[in-house]
Amino acid sequence: MAAHFKVDSSERLVTVRFDSNVTVQDVREYLAKLKSDATFEATFRELVDLTQVVSSDLDFQAAMMLARDIDPFSRETRRAFVAPRAATSATVHMYQMARGDKSIAVFRTMDEAKDWLGIQQTQAG
Repeated sequence: MAAHFKVDSSERLVTVRFDSNVTVQDVREYLAKLKSDATFEATFRELVDLTQVVSSDLDFQAAMMLARDIDPFSRETRRAFVAPRAATSATVHMYQMARGDKSIAVFRTMDEAKDWLGIQQTQAG
């Protein structure tokens, strides 16, 4: 699987790192495994590391399906995506639009994302 995640109940935080090539199936599997994790709650914050991603097959139709049918996070919870590459950042913005979620933010650096989420710089990374 291209996603490697950790649920930290004490910090109410999910951290996930995706490998270089991300498919819709990879995202689907990550969200399904997360949803089935007994320690996960929909109100947990999420820190998504996309710094290694160089390609993705996620299009708007897939983004709509994932956002509408699979995404287990609350629409009010803060979610930070670290996407330094323009193409990856554009993909996240597309997902953000599909979800209609103002609590999703895209950052170029991990430090910016952690700061926005209120994470101590020694955590999650």
